[in-house]
Amino acid sequence: MAHGKLESAVPASGAIVDAAPEALRLTFNEDLEPTFSTIKVTDASGTSIGKERAKVDAANPRVMTVAVPKLASGVYAVQWAVMTSDSHRTKGTYAFKVK
Repeated sequence: MAHGKLESAVPASGAIVDAAPEALRLTFNEDLEPTFSTIKVTDASGTSIGKERAKVDAANPRVMTVAVPKLASGVYAVQWAVMTSDSHRTKGTYAFKVK
């Protein structure tokens, strides 16, 4: 059995985007357990951004999204932690920048 691996993200790791996204979308290689899967977004000073909980897509349980408020220019860190349907937990971080 494999562990949950981040396959893609919007915005992507290291991306520099012209406009702030309304939501982040992370796609994994396995189905996720919604109760134990989270996304946290922080700004350059480490302050949490937004109060929305991440949601696993019912139609495609490999996809998790979280709405974010309007982001100012700057660098943002995305911390994710997931549990896959086979009960393996994994986590990771990446950053993106809003111009």
